[in-house]
Amino acid sequence: MITQFMAAMDDIVVKRYNQDQSVADQLEVRFLYAPKERVLADLTDKAQTIQLPVISTYIGGISRDPNRVFNKVIGSYYNSGELGNLGLMPQPVPINLTLNMMIWTRYQKDMDQIVSNFVPYFDPYIEVSWKIPAMNDFEIRSKIVWNSNINFTYPFDINSSQVARIQAETSFTIEGWLYKSMTGQSTNKIFTTYANINTVDSLSAYSI
Repeated sequence: MITQFMAAMDDIVVKRYNQDQSVADQLEVRFLYAPKERVLADLTDKAQTIQLPVISTYIGGISRDPNRVFNKVIGSYYNSGELGNLGLMPQPVPINLTLNMMIWTRYQKDMDQIVSNFVPYFDPYIEVSWKIPAMNDFEIRSKIVWNSNINFTYPFDINSSQVARIQAETSFTIEGWLYKSMTGQSTNKIFTTYANINTVDSLSAYSI
């Protein structure tokens, strides 16, 4: 699910304009899976290993979603690929996966463009599609819901050796599932019906 989220977000482009408001250059925003502290440590490194703008995301928490639990059921059956057999998929656990996202830019225009690249599409959410390896013909769709808030932090107290940067913080919730093991559980289809059939010479005719 995290890979799907990053694939959906990792195509943001920032354009730079000249005095005539024509596009002079465009940058593909770097997208990292890393905690905030790790990215900040790299940004303050003397080598400046990470250049702005950059976006990082990391897991904020996982919780069970009781709103998507209907009842206690054994699960459902699927085509296991073996002739005459159906595989048993135990009932999965609905989870909410929280992803925190941090954005760093040097210019306000860059920040505005990055925000405008994803906010309009989370109205109210987007969906991603993924599959379970044991069920290649079964599609699962998960909602990604934005928390609808972006907190900005501006540099107010910096020295001459520091690079000014704007920071934005937001989060998303992926409504996904965690699946139990599906090995060693199957059921058979019914292919043969046994019956006793006796032949007769003729059938009697009945009149109504």
